[in-house]
This record gives sequence, structure tokens and C-alpha cells, in this order.
Amino acid sequence: MLTLTTMTLKKLFYTIIISAVIFGCALADKGYADKGYDIEARVNGVQDTVALLAYHFGNRQYIKDTVRTDHQGRFRFQGEESLDAGIYMVVLPGQKYFEILVDDNQHFALETEMDNFVNAMQFQNSPDNEAFYEYMQFIGSHNQRLSPARAELQEETTSETRRAEIRAMLEEADQLVKQKQQEIIDNNPKGLFARILLAQREPELPDTPLREDGTPDNNLMYRQYKNAFWQNIDFADDRLLRTPLFHAKLNQFFTRVVVQIPDSIIAEADYLVEKSRAHPEVFKYTVFFITNTFERSQIMGMDAVFVHMVENYYMTGEADWVTGEQLERITERAMALKPLLIGKTAPDITMFTPERTPLSLHDVDAEFTILYFWDSECGHCKRQTPLLKDFYQRMQPKGVEIYAANTEADREKWLNYVRANNLQWLQVNDPANSSGFRDKYDIWATPLIFLLDKDKRILAKRITVEQAEEIINREMARQ
Repeated sequence: MLTLTTMTLKKLFYTIIISAVIFGCALADKGYADKGYDIEARVNGVQDTVALLAYHFGNRQYIKDTVRTDHQGRFRFQGEESLDAGIYMVVLPGQKYFEILVDDNQHFALETEMDNFVNAMQFQNSPDNEAFYEYMQFIGSHNQRLSPARAELQEETTSETRRAEIRAMLEEADQLVKQKQQEIIDNNPKGLFARILLAQREPELPDTPLREDGTPDNNLMYRQYKNAFWQNIDFADDRLLRTPLFHAKLNQFFTRVVVQIPDSIIAEADYLVEKSRAHPEVFKYTVFFITNTFERSQIMGMDAVFVHMVENYYMTGEADWVTGEQLERITERAMALKPLLIGKTAPDITMFTPERTPLSLHDVDAEFTILYFWDSECGHCKRQTPLLKDFYQRMQPKGVEIYAANTEADREKWLNYVRANNLQWLQVNDPANSSGFRDKYDIWATPLIFLLDKDKRILAKRITVEQAEEIINREMARQ
């Protein structure tokens, strides 16, 4: 079964307490016989409480309907407009819930028991849900039967002969599950449950190909896997958006399948966006997911993907679901990051030495330049600056220079700290921000370290002193 977090459930119930009182049973018996949705339910063990109908969208859940149950656990979700097809949840008190499939047929009934949702479940007029719960009952029985064997396989005292027997048994059981899934798919190939089972499947691949020398060609195997990853997803089927599966597949693809290099991710992002054009809602979610994921990525350099998505899909007008204000904000953010992408020439700034002499960043002559934005009263800076001092003593003879850009308006605090700590690298300050350093380098917190090569191209950014030294040593080893 799919899971719903405790916090999510609490939020769901907090949001519906008032609406339950207002809307309770207002929809009962309106006679939606031939339109909209009408889901009649009875859960034995429930009485005089609130039940809600929620649905998945991506990796989140949203409330669709709220009703009250009677003293016999009966309740009814009804509406004049049909529900968007997908996996829905009937959520009850005590953080208890069960899932149902909502597809073309939205007029059906169900009955179950509060502490035994799956095994006690019965449906009327819903073959897809009958198949769904029959499958879950099959899997539950299957896992219960195999649990002792799996536990035995983990025991150190189990002999190799016995391990081989258990593995053979588990393989045979796995084939039975696949057969069961295929039966469901063959019986109703266009049904939601069939599409869900297909979406969960890993690509079927041939045996690992061999190179001419007889060794496994893992690179070719990887490419085959990547190319086949989406073979069981119909991008024209927006029902998968209202299940956790499409989001999970996107997340798996971009974090575990695609090589974590911005150029590789951008190529795959464009390829996937083109496939998603088969349905406007799938296109919208795919563009949103990729943009949002790489805007928030903690992996250095991945902001290049975010900038690419904004330039190619938002600024071109294709993301027509965003408001003018939202578009302005996201464009402003992308354009602030674009000059600071890995490989770009660092924006030049001219700040002032303790002697009030202007000093340009691009005038620093060094094999590597550390651009260090800092504040003498910043707690994190006070931890990084001593590390940087030790680093400078080791690395300055190797051609490393530090352009330490102090961000304070108080000149005396800056100079007192420099003198007290005997900091010997290039010290600069621009209290009036006449150089525009804050905007040019997207400074919202200190310390902030950029690593530049001899041509002032950005090699790394928002890194620690230790990371800077590691990267410099790696770059030197390549020369």
C-alpha cells in the first residue's frame, strides 16, 4: 500500500473540521445517477465522525470532498462534476485510510472494516477496484507466505545449499506475481490499474552485452537501460499524474539514472519535455518538476538546468500556467544565476583596499583565485576564516591568491579584525556597494566562496575551504 505521513494526515484533518460541519451531508441524495461522481461507502467500526476524499497529485495529497458518517459507518461522496481519474484516498480518524481507483466509472459502492481495510473490502459496480483489491490481497498472502524464507536467507547459519533453494523459491514466486500482473493488464489494458502496474515495471533488458575482450560492457548496458526507462509510461495518459508513480519515476530518472552533469541532465530534460507534449497537463507537470527540482538542488552546478528551463520554457511563453508576477520572479532569479554558472567568466568587481586604492578582481594575477565574501561578525565566517588562513599558507606558494571581499558597512570593524588576525591576503571592502557586488554574486548570506581559474572562469562556488583545496589539487594534477 502507498503511505501517507502522520503530518500530512494531521494537516488534512485540521483543514476539514470546520468544512465538515458546513458541508457534512449536504450532498446526500441529490440523484446524480448519470453524471458526476457517487461513491457510497460503509466502514464497519466507524460511527458519527468525519470522512474525507483526497487524491494524489505528484508527491502531494489534496482534499476533494468531506462528509460525515452516520452511526453505522455509512457515508457518501457525491458531486455534479466528474472526478479527475487517479488514485484517491478515503481518510478516516486515527490516521487510517484506504485507497480506491477512480476512473471512467465513478458510481460505485464499497464496504470494509476499520481495522481490516484490504482483506474485508467488497465493491459493487467497480471491476477495476475489485481487481485492485484482489491483487493487494494476493500480494499480502504472498508476502506472508514468503516472509519466513526471506528471514532464513538473512541468517548467517543458513547453508549455501539452502540459500540456493530459497532463492529458487523466491524467483518462482516472483514469476507468479508477474503472471498475475500480466493477467490484469491483458484483461483491461487501458484501465487505470493496468497503467499503474505497467508504470511500476522496470525496463526489460537483455543479458549484459560483452566487449570484444569478453568483459561486460556496462556502459552499453546503462545506455540501454536509460533509453528503455520510459517504455511503460504513456505520456498521453494524465491519470498517472494523480498517482505517486509519475513523480517517483521523474525523481528516480533525474537523481539515479541520468549522469549528474548539467549538460547531460539538460539533454534528457529536453527529450522528456518533448515526450510530455502528448498531453498538456503532463507537459505542465514535467516542466514544473524539472525546473523546481534543479532550482532547489544542493549539487553544485545544477542551477544551469534551472536557468535552461526558465529560458526555454518560461521566458518563451510556453509555461502559460504561471501568472505575470510569477514569471517575473522566476525570470529574475534565473537571470541572477546565469552569469554565475560553472564555466562562466566571473563578473568583474572593483572594491577598495585598506589604503582606499581600487582593486579589480580581474586584475589579480594567479593560477587560482579564491573569491571570499565575508563579514567579521558572521559566526560561520569566524569558523571559515582561520581555515582559510591555514589554507593560504599552504597554497599561496603554489599560485593561489585570495580576493577577500568584506561585505560590512563599518570600515573600522573590518580593519580591526584583519589586523587582529594578521590576515595577509588581498583585502577589499565596498561599504556603499558601488561595485554592485551583492547583486552580481547573488549574495544573501556569508561566508561565500567562489573558486576561479587563471582566466577568472568559475570552477566552483558556494564551497568550503576544504572543498576548494581538494578541487585545486585535482586541477593541478591534470596540468
